[in-house]
Amino acid sequence: MKFIQKLNEPPELTHWKKQQQSAEVNCNYGCLQNPEKQKVHESLLKEQGYICCYCCNRIEKSSSHIEHFAPQSKTDDALSVNYRNLHASCGSTGNWPKHCGNHRENFPVPISPLDTQCESYFTYKADGKISVVENHLRQNDVEKTIDVLALNSYDLKESRQQAFEVLTDLTDDEANLLIKKYLDQDKNNKFVPFCIAVVDYLKQYYNIRQEC
Repeated sequence: MKFIQKLNEPPELTHWKKQQQSAEVNCNYGCLQNPEKQKVHESLLKEQGYICCYCCNRIEKSSSHIEHFAPQSKTDDALSVNYRNLHASCGSTGNWPKHCGNHRENFPVPISPLDTQCESYFTYKADGKISVVENHLRQNDVEKTIDVLALNSYDLKESRQQAFEVLTDLTDDEANLLIKKYLDQDKNNKFVPFCIAVVDYLKQYYNIRQEC
């Protein structure tokens, strides 16, 4: 999981909400249609650097859906269209893959990608497995988050393992440069898939302790 710095909601969403409220008609996510919905989706992808809000795999518009961190079924109308409650998660709604937003159903997710410390709660093994940092104060919350989102599903572990396998035989300087690269967006404003997992793995493998 990577910390998401939320930006301002797209103006199209702001305008739509004002219109709905002034007309005294339903102002909830179920009533949100294109082009406003499409603009929200595009905005979420850009602010996340085109990686899933939970697993950090590469996503595009066709391979993602708008995710409500607080489930729609358990929120009021205002929260259902509150931009801070909206993220982009991998998988089109209700379809494969069955992890992240498509797996959690209506279960609460204890760890939020808006938590500025969320990246430090998880660690990764060479086989691609994600787990809680040893002796972490929020161990139960982190473990539940991994379970609810199925972050150790077969395809995610395989993809992370493949990302790690090319990170051998580096000098310490090369490892540090890679860490900085993976923490930054590229020229297309995209993060490298599984960037946070790769950074954690590099720090462990090369015993890098300093902040990069």
